[in-house]
Amino acid sequence: MSGDIESSILSSEKVKLEMRDFEEWFKRYGDYLLAYEPSKVVVRTAWIARVMLDEGYALYPGREEEVRKAVAGILVGKLEELGVPRGAIRKGDLKGSRQDVVEVLKIVYPNVSQTDRPSLPAVIAQEREAKVAEARFSAFSPRNPGSKYIYAYLATLVLSALLIALLSRI
Repeated sequence: MSGDIESSILSSEKVKLEMRDFEEWFKRYGDYLLAYEPSKVVVRTAWIARVMLDEGYALYPGREEEVRKAVAGILVGKLEELGVPRGAIRKGDLKGSRQDVVEVLKIVYPNVSQTDRPSLPAVIAQEREAKVAEARFSAFSPRNPGSKYIYAYLATLVLSALLIALLSRI
Protein backbone atom coordinates (compact mmCIF):
# COMPACT_ATOMS: atom_id res chain seq x y z
CA MET A 1 0.00 0.00 0.00
CA SER A 2 2.80 2.37 0.90
CA GLY A 3 4.46 1.63 -2.44
CA ASP A 4 1.36 2.88 -4.24
CA ILE A 5 1.42 6.10 -2.25
CA GLU A 6 5.13 6.61 -2.91
CA SER A 7 4.82 5.98 -6.63
CA SER A 8 1.82 8.30 -7.02
CA ILE A 9 3.54 11.08 -5.05
CA LEU A 10 6.68 10.67 -7.16
CA SER A 11 4.64 10.76 -10.37
CA SER A 12 3.44 14.30 -9.63
CA GLU A 13 5.08 16.90 -11.89
CA LYS A 14 5.55 19.34 -9.03
CA VAL A 15 7.33 16.69 -6.94
CA LYS A 16 9.49 15.61 -9.89
CA LEU A 17 10.63 19.20 -10.45
CA GLU A 18 11.37 19.79 -6.77
CA MET A 19 13.30 16.52 -6.46
CA ARG A 20 15.32 17.30 -9.59
CA ASP A 21 16.11 20.82 -8.31
CA PHE A 22 17.10 19.43 -4.91
CA GLU A 23 19.37 16.84 -6.48
CA GLU A 24 21.10 19.43 -8.69
CA TRP A 25 21.40 21.86 -5.78
CA PHE A 26 22.89 19.21 -3.52
CA LYS A 27 25.34 17.95 -6.14
CA ARG A 28 26.54 21.52 -6.66
CA TYR A 29 26.74 22.73 -3.04
CA GLY A 30 26.45 19.57 -0.95
CA ASP A 31 30.06 19.28 0.22
CA TYR A 32 30.12 22.89 1.38
CA LEU A 33 26.70 22.64 3.03
CA LEU A 34 27.51 19.48 4.95
CA ALA A 35 30.79 20.96 6.16
CA TYR A 36 29.62 24.45 7.11
CA GLU A 37 25.83 24.83 6.98
CA PRO A 38 23.99 21.53 7.38
CA SER A 39 20.90 23.40 8.57
CA LYS A 40 20.38 24.58 4.97
CA VAL A 41 19.95 20.95 3.89
CA VAL A 42 17.25 20.56 6.55
CA VAL A 43 15.44 23.69 5.33
CA ARG A 44 15.52 22.51 1.73
CA THR A 45 14.36 19.04 2.76
CA ALA A 46 11.49 20.62 4.71
CA TRP A 47 10.36 22.42 1.57
CA ILE A 48 10.33 19.20 -0.47
CA ALA A 49 8.55 17.38 2.36
CA ARG A 50 5.84 20.04 2.39
CA VAL A 51 5.33 19.79 -1.37
CA MET A 52 5.17 15.99 -1.19
CA LEU A 53 2.78 16.03 1.76
CA ASP A 54 0.46 18.45 -0.01
CA GLU A 55 0.42 16.23 -3.10
CA GLY A 56 -0.08 13.10 -1.00
CA TYR A 57 -2.93 14.61 1.03
CA ALA A 58 -4.66 15.68 -2.19
CA LEU A 59 -4.32 12.18 -3.67
CA TYR A 60 -5.13 10.23 -0.49
CA PRO A 61 -7.50 12.17 1.77
CA GLY A 62 -7.96 10.64 5.21
CA ARG A 63 -4.70 8.65 5.01
CA GLU A 64 -2.40 11.31 6.45
CA GLU A 65 -0.30 8.94 8.57
CA GLU A 66 0.44 6.69 5.60
CA VAL A 67 1.31 9.71 3.46
CA ARG A 68 3.75 10.99 6.12
CA LYS A 69 5.47 7.59 6.32
CA ALA A 70 5.66 7.36 2.53
CA VAL A 71 7.15 10.86 2.23
CA ALA A 72 9.71 10.07 4.94
CA GLY A 73 10.64 6.88 3.10
CA ILE A 74 11.06 8.71 -0.20
CA LEU A 75 13.25 11.38 1.39
CA VAL A 76 15.38 8.88 3.31
CA GLY A 77 16.00 6.96 0.08
CA LYS A 78 16.92 10.10 -1.87
CA LEU A 79 19.26 11.39 0.85
CA GLU A 80 21.01 8.04 1.16
CA GLU A 81 21.36 7.94 -2.63
CA LEU A 82 23.03 11.38 -2.49
CA GLY A 83 25.30 10.31 0.40
CA VAL A 84 23.89 12.63 3.05
CA PRO A 85 24.88 11.50 6.57
CA ARG A 86 21.40 11.86 8.07
CA GLY A 87 22.50 11.10 11.65
CA ALA A 88 25.27 13.70 11.54
CA ILE A 89 22.90 16.60 10.88
CA ARG A 90 21.96 17.96 14.30
CA LYS A 91 20.69 21.50 13.71
CA GLY A 92 17.98 22.87 11.46
CA ASP A 93 15.54 25.74 11.28
CA LEU A 94 12.27 24.04 12.21
CA LYS A 95 10.42 27.15 13.36
CA GLY A 96 7.54 28.08 11.13
CA SER A 97 7.27 24.61 9.63
CA ARG A 98 3.98 22.76 9.82
CA GLN A 99 3.73 20.04 12.44
CA ASP A 100 3.43 17.27 9.84
CA VAL A 101 6.59 18.52 8.10
CA VAL A 102 8.45 18.54 11.43
CA GLU A 103 7.31 14.96 12.08
CA VAL A 104 8.69 13.87 8.70
CA LEU A 105 11.96 15.74 9.33
CA LYS A 106 12.39 14.00 12.70
CA ILE A 107 12.16 10.66 10.88
CA VAL A 108 14.49 11.74 8.07
CA TYR A 109 17.04 13.39 10.40
CA PRO A 110 16.76 11.52 13.73
CA ASN A 111 19.14 13.84 15.63
CA VAL A 112 17.87 17.20 14.35
CA SER A 113 16.88 19.96 16.76
CA GLN A 114 15.95 23.62 16.40
CA THR A 115 18.83 25.95 15.57
CA ASP A 116 19.38 28.44 18.38
CA ARG A 117 18.75 31.98 17.29
CA PRO A 118 19.14 34.95 19.59
CA SER A 119 16.10 37.15 19.86
CA LEU A 120 16.22 40.60 18.27
CA PRO A 121 16.03 42.44 21.64
CA ALA A 122 18.99 40.41 22.91
CA VAL A 123 21.06 41.29 19.82
CA ILE A 124 20.21 44.99 20.15
CA ALA A 125 21.08 44.97 23.86
CA GLN A 126 24.48 43.40 23.10
CA GLU A 127 25.21 46.04 20.47
CA ARG A 128 24.31 48.85 22.86
CA GLU A 129 26.55 47.41 25.57
CA ALA A 130 29.44 47.17 23.12
CA LYS A 131 29.02 50.80 22.00
CA VAL A 132 28.89 52.18 25.56
CA ALA A 133 32.23 50.70 26.55
CA GLU A 134 34.53 53.33 28.08
CA ALA A 135 38.14 53.90 27.12
CA ARG A 136 40.25 54.64 30.17
CA PHE A 137 43.55 56.47 30.06
CA SER A 138 46.01 57.41 32.74
CA ALA A 139 46.65 61.11 33.21
CA PHE A 140 50.30 60.48 32.43
CA SER A 141 49.71 58.31 29.40
CA PRO A 142 51.31 59.69 26.24
CA ARG A 143 48.19 58.62 24.35
CA ASN A 144 46.09 61.05 26.33
CA PRO A 145 46.00 64.34 24.37
CA GLY A 146 45.72 66.41 27.58
CA SER A 147 48.81 64.87 29.19
CA LYS A 148 51.26 67.07 27.25
CA TYR A 149 49.82 70.12 29.06
CA ILE A 150 50.29 68.47 32.43
CA TYR A 151 53.91 67.64 31.58
CA ALA A 152 54.52 71.22 30.41
CA TYR A 153 53.01 72.61 33.63
CA LEU A 154 55.17 70.30 35.79
CA ALA A 155 58.30 71.22 33.82
CA THR A 156 57.50 74.93 34.29
CA LEU A 157 57.16 74.45 38.06
CA VAL A 158 60.44 72.55 38.32
CA LEU A 159 62.33 75.13 36.24
CA SER A 160 60.79 78.00 38.22
CA ALA A 161 61.86 76.38 41.48
CA LEU A 162 65.38 75.90 40.13
CA LEU A 163 65.60 79.51 38.95
CA ILE A 164 64.39 80.82 42.31
CA ALA A 165 66.92 78.66 44.13
CA LEU A 166 69.78 79.80 41.90
CA LEU A 167 68.84 83.49 41.97
CA SER A 168 68.41 83.56 45.71
CA ARG A 169 72.08 82.54 46.23
CA ILE A 170 73.47 85.45 44.30
